[in-house]
Amino acid sequence: MAKIEKVSTEKHEGDATCVAYYNNQVFSGGADGKIKIWDNDLNLIKTVDAHEAYIYAIAINSNGKVYSSSCDGSVKFMLPPYDNENVQELFCCEDAIQSMYCDGETLYTGDDKGVVTNWIKDKMVFKYNLVEEVKSLAAEQSLIYTVRDLDVVVSEMNSTKSGKYSNKAVFPGKSPLTFAGPLVDKKRTFLAFADRTGMGIVLVKNLPRLRFENVWKLPNCHEMIVNSICADEKFLYSGGYDNKVKGLTDLDSTRPKDIGEVDVGSCVNFLCCGSNNNVFIATSDGLIRRAKFV
Repeated sequence: MAKIEKVSTEKHEGDATCVAYYNNQVFSGGADGKIKIWDNDLNLIKTVDAHEAYIYAIAINSNGKVYSSSCDGSVKFMLPPYDNENVQELFCCEDAIQSMYCDGETLYTGDDKGVVTNWIKDKMVFKYNLVEEVKSLAAEQSLIYTVRDLDVVVSEMNSTKSGKYSNKAVFPGKSPLTFAGPLVDKKRTFLAFADRTGMGIVLVKNLPRLRFENVWKLPNCHEMIVNSICADEKFLYSGGYDNKVKGLTDLDSTRPKDIGEVDVGSCVNFLCCGSNNNVFIATSDGLIRRAKFV
């Protein structure tokens, strides 16, 4: 049975906007510009004054470097020990960096003008102008996955020419998107995203040779728009404006198995998977919750 196991005893001032998990620690960003670091039981370890304004996104690379973006146009980072003295600025611009993703040590940032930039060792490598605002972003090997409100676009980067790319696939969809399923040849098996209504979930095969064929579609999975989807090898979770987080498994079936839902009593802004089948939930009341579905 799905249930909320833990609720943080402290909270962000305003919305908790994003949450990420690394090395048995939970990192949450908020409208207060702070990053809060929690243990698995959501006991507060530390609060870092990362930004002066609303935090859009957090991404953590394979070395534990934590990146955060804010509506002030800045992207900052920090390494352990995570504290105010270790916060450094990667760059600052006039555009809103609404989404970020780490593939190993490589960071990808997406802005409201449709530009995706990849960074290696904190050095800008290439910029790709994908035209449409990047609300949700993922990347794997040479492929970039982006979405706003109408289409999921899969673009292949040309590593020898700055800013050159080719479209590999386009299919109807809406933010958010995420990888799901086990790794096969260093690629996640599936790609999950919201349908154009924003209330249904779609799963496609994340294999270019299979032309990203549909696995299943679940229309009206939520009563209101989905804000976040997270997944691991076996499970997929979604949450949104209806205050609910729902879980699915048997992802490779023609219809996935429902493993329950929890009502958190507040708008779900962001989800991330933790260890031991835990799901961490950032909500509009500023709290972080830990849910268990299996």
